[in-house]
Amino acid sequence: MKFPHVSLILTLTALSTGCVVQSAMTLVPGAAQVKITTSLADIDGCPAVGYVPAAHINIPDQRVAQNEAVGLNANTVFFTGYGGVAYRRK
Repeated sequence: MKFPHVSLILTLTALSTGCVVQSAMTLVPGAAQVKITTSLADIDGCPAVGYVPAAHINIPDQRVAQNEAVGLNANTVFFTGYGGVAYRRK
């Protein structure tokens, strides 16, 4: 084989890709129904039930915030730009 380093790079890339796929966040039951919003109209008159830390919402994967909301008995998360406030909409 003329380019053994290419084979090694391809192997390492394939292995690291598999690790990323395996570590994908799984939604807890009910989390798929949690709405992430920036509209005040979506939360008008709804009671706030908790806070979702910025670390849980300011990432590309919103499933973390949706899972957190279920733990707070919320079904909507209002994104503030620095985290979110969890609400229970009727």
